[in-house]
Amino acid sequence: MTSRNLFFKLQKEDIKRRMWVAALSMLVFFLFGPIWLALTMESMTDIMGVKYLVKEMSAVIGPGFILQYLIAIAGALICACSGYFYLHSKKKVDFFHSVPVKRETLFLVNFFDGILLYFLPYFISMILNFVVLFTGGYLRSGIVIAGFQALLVNLLYFLLLYTLTVLAIMLTGNGIVSLLGIGVFFAYGPFIMAIKDMYCHEFFKTYLLNSNESRIFEFLSPIGKYIYKSQQIKNGNYDGIALSILMTAAVILLLLVFSLILYKKRPSEAAGKAMAFGIAKPIIKFLLIIPITLGGGMIFRNAANVHSDGWMIFGLLLIFLIFGAIIEIIYQFDLKKAFTHRKGLAVYAFATAVIVCIFRFDLISYDTYLPDKDRVASMSIGMPDIDSGRNFLEINQTGTGYTYNSAFQYEIKYMRLKDFDAAYEIAKLGMKESKKTEEGSDKSYSAMVAFHLKNGRTVIRNYAAVYDKDLSLVKQVYENSDFKEGHYPIYRWKNEYITSVSAYNSIEEKYFTLTEAETAELLAIYKEELKTLTIDEIIKGKPLATLRFTLIDGYSFEYHIFPEFTKTKEFLSAHGFQNYNQTNAKDIKKIIVMKQTENQDTIYLGDKNINDKGTEIQQADYTGKDQIGEIFQAAIPAAYCDEFRGVLSPDYDFTVKIIFNTDSYGNETVELYYFSKNNIPDFVLKDLH
Repeated sequence: MTSRNLFFKLQKEDIKRRMWVAALSMLVFFLFGPIWLALTMESMTDIMGVKYLVKEMSAVIGPGFILQYLIAIAGALICACSGYFYLHSKKKVDFFHSVPVKRETLFLVNFFDGILLYFLPYFISMILNFVVLFTGGYLRSGIVIAGFQALLVNLLYFLLLYTLTVLAIMLTGNGIVSLLGIGVFFAYGPFIMAIKDMYCHEFFKTYLLNSNESRIFEFLSPIGKYIYKSQQIKNGNYDGIALSILMTAAVILLLLVFSLILYKKRPSEAAGKAMAFGIAKPIIKFLLIIPITLGGGMIFRNAANVHSDGWMIFGLLLIFLIFGAIIEIIYQFDLKKAFTHRKGLAVYAFATAVIVCIFRFDLISYDTYLPDKDRVASMSIGMPDIDSGRNFLEINQTGTGYTYNSAFQYEIKYMRLKDFDAAYEIAKLGMKESKKTEEGSDKSYSAMVAFHLKNGRTVIRNYAAVYDKDLSLVKQVYENSDFKEGHYPIYRWKNEYITSVSAYNSIEEKYFTLTEAETAELLAIYKEELKTLTIDEIIKGKPLATLRFTLIDGYSFEYHIFPEFTKTKEFLSAHGFQNYNQTNAKDIKKIIVMKQTENQDTIYLGDKNINDKGTEIQQADYTGKDQIGEIFQAAIPAAYCDEFRGVLSPDYDFTVKIIFNTDSYGNETVELYYFSKNNIPDFVLKDLH
């Protein structure tokens, strides 16, 4: 009982000492809580609708609001520093440690007071938020849930940032050095990943930042993890949240125990010194000087137009010497000792040189590595030159929001090719071409490949060019049903996600009024026919129209209707969309074909020759129906060319402008087309030389 009373008595005295923190915390949470919410409500009108207003209110007090991040980060710094900065003053340390109280008690009093200074004002502010919403008539159960979700997630990551800040203070004996240490704890992980990414991009031709690797930022950076997880909860995606909370709580507990041990062992004489523990000096120097040196070398390399290797070596040496001296001066507070511990410097220099050589000379054979086929369980493959520009927003499990993916992120997540022989051969061709510098065949496309190994590891490679002479490999991959299901988000939609359906082409646009059963029928029909679509059909035909599906929150997703999609056409025709006849020569007034040529003219300036590359544009106009018909038959819509450029092989030197007949008001319609290489009418080539 006496021990408990002593603890609360010490807490009371500590709160008095830090009353300014309590006042600041109350002010911040009051201004950016109920006051901010009231201002937000005032700026809205009833025209927006209650549903929209409630959603906006949830965004303000729910998880993922940017001000919550700023308050939690600043709060962690202020609460920790105000509680433990006395450790940097010899007089204050002597005073606190002369009090007949165990060090563990002193540490825990300050630690828990820091938490209360953040949590209590936040909790009071949250209750006031609900009062404001109630008086305005906007209080809903969903908002209350969002508010408490925000309270819990912000408190959890406040504790993570707070304990890291306390740990940094325990390791240091000077205020400025403590702040530097806090910055290192918060940003070291992303900094290391950025350096690694820079070197991989520079020296490995097949490198692609893996989405799983990018997630390491979350683990290595507490701020990154905080932002990612709160946004995940905000979007209604709770996958892995429970495990993440448990792991974060375990990390907080370990940091707390470690900080307490350091506090007990920390000598009082450490006050005023750069580092409280001498054993930590070489470790921290090693962890800092190597990545900083590597980053400096890469900056010099990228700044140089010629002799980039030489400049990189110069940059490595320069930054190594400068920062090695700076770190030692901070440790010793003595300029004369800038280059002490030469043996340690030699070890750091050797480690840096080894790392640079690994990347520069690809000592790990990164670009030529392919997992053995019998070790691969399945594969994912993305081909940006084939069906590009697709929307890969993924609807969350709750059906209330989206997760943003790049194309390959989505494919890694959902594509699992069990029959991966063709995909594996594409990777082999890409690996061979990555060693070359010369250009290859016109029939080339880029490919990003993920090998999902049987041991659970995923290997990712990016091949800039795959020279598939007859496109036989890409045909096999594209026509694989596993590829279609992993590439097209439509296969993961639920019927209730679709809010409207329309179809359009150059002739008409139609919005359909469909029952839930009819929408489900159309979705099933289209998915079935999309699975049968082949590369040959993509090359030979042109889309007759485009289906536009509008999903929750108004996002639109478009899918082509090809001539072979007979069931889809029949369904849409039965609902009023019947204009599948494509434009023909009689609908065209004129075609203009322009050819762009790069010329190299020589300019004489004194005794020097300067090559000035200019662009010459030749133009030919066609109005004859036979010529128009032949050009129109060969030309491909520009947007379609861009989507499937890997198999259509458009010749972007030729631009085809098709001017359609004027309407009743005299307006002309102009559309851009391109030719495929080796499919340009002879008379066009002759006219444009």
